[in-house]
Amino acid sequence: MSWLGLPEVAALACDWKHERVCGVRLRPHAHHVCEVVKYASAVNEDWVHAANTVLKELGVNRSVYLIVAALPECCESFVCQLPKAPAETLREALRFEVPRSVMSVPEKYKLQYTVCAEDAESGMLKVRCAVFPEEYLQKFCNKLISLRNKVDVLMNPLLALPAELNSEDIIQLAEFENDFCWQNNNWLLRDGENSAACNKHLDEILQYNCHCKYTEDDNPAIYRTAMMTALFGMRKLAADSQAQAGMNILPDFLRPARFRTQLRLLVVLLVLVLGVNIFRYGGGFVSRYQEHSKISAQIKNARSKVQNLRKKVKSGDREIKELQKVADLQLGSRECLGYLGYLSDKLPDNVLLSNYRWNEGSIDMNLQTTAQDLDLVSFFNRLPGFKVVSANQRTNPGNNLTNANIKLSVEVPGGKTASKKTGGSR
Repeated sequence: MSWLGLPEVAALACDWKHERVCGVRLRPHAHHVCEVVKYASAVNEDWVHAANTVLKELGVNRSVYLIVAALPECCESFVCQLPKAPAETLREALRFEVPRSVMSVPEKYKLQYTVCAEDAESGMLKVRCAVFPEEYLQKFCNKLISLRNKVDVLMNPLLALPAELNSEDIIQLAEFENDFCWQNNNWLLRDGENSAACNKHLDEILQYNCHCKYTEDDNPAIYRTAMMTALFGMRKLAADSQAQAGMNILPDFLRPARFRTQLRLLVVLLVLVLGVNIFRYGGGFVSRYQEHSKISAQIKNARSKVQNLRKKVKSGDREIKELQKVADLQLGSRECLGYLGYLSDKLPDNVLLSNYRWNEGSIDMNLQTTAQDLDLVSFFNRLPGFKVVSANQRTNPGNNLTNANIKLSVEVPGGKTASKKTGGSR
């Protein structure tokens, strides 16, 4: 069963004479055609036991719309024309038609009707009506209580005749009448002339609208009434609440609670409420989302700027530290160039000064020479104004190159010495 579409429909036809119950279960198919899900029959002296057996084989549950086609004693039917009106108005109007259409009117009865056709020009409805005496209806309801499933509709099978049938078509419902057939809205005695034409058009309609594959051992004729009733339920009862109102004759406690209309209204209301809330809060949500995106972009841009500023601050701190180091450096005496000139004059010509460093009253030098007999340490010890603090002299045997690392301390103020020495050398 689809939640909001047409439900599956099951119909039971009661054959009192043969103590047999036949059932068919239909489900909607494409192009307004029905498909037979299952069909079953059971024979038993107890009608309730046979019906429960068929319901079990059909797999009928609460979601399946269940119809029982039965023709209780003294149940009569007729056809009349009435103006188009609501269901309750039609039911009251039919009560005036009953004395004119039924030969014997029961003292208490219930009406069941269905609209067969409608004349669009005149607005008149062709209504087929059945009269159920309450005495026999109550007896049948006592049997329905014992069924495993609650029954949605108990109906006269003549009301389920398809609207496509012509008034001249001959219908025989073998489950209820073997000696009579229905034609021109009346029961006629069956004879040899009309036996060949019985149910011909009805079978064509059922074959076209209900797809079913019978086995070789099955007799399709016994399922005709059940098939016709299920098709009627699929076309009208399961889809039209007005048609249901015209067919309801069972007490409320025997019928299952159906909330399909309420469910449809609930879904429509939920969709409307959801749509209203979307339009109501959707605009605010979009604006807040845009504002959030804008603020997020601004925060991201601000963070990027903060990172750049932090990098610049760190770079400035490093630069300040380097400048402070330079500022804190003590470059020594201004006469360091004089000392260098003085040493250049005193050093022999075959000695190369490769490195010279002045550091607050001390001099570090790296010297190189190829002379084998030159002792640089002794040379600087004899040099006035300087004192050898540390010295390291080594000779490379491979190339006869002597390297000396010497650190000197200045004993005499450099300015005077340097000026004297420098002036003297000149």
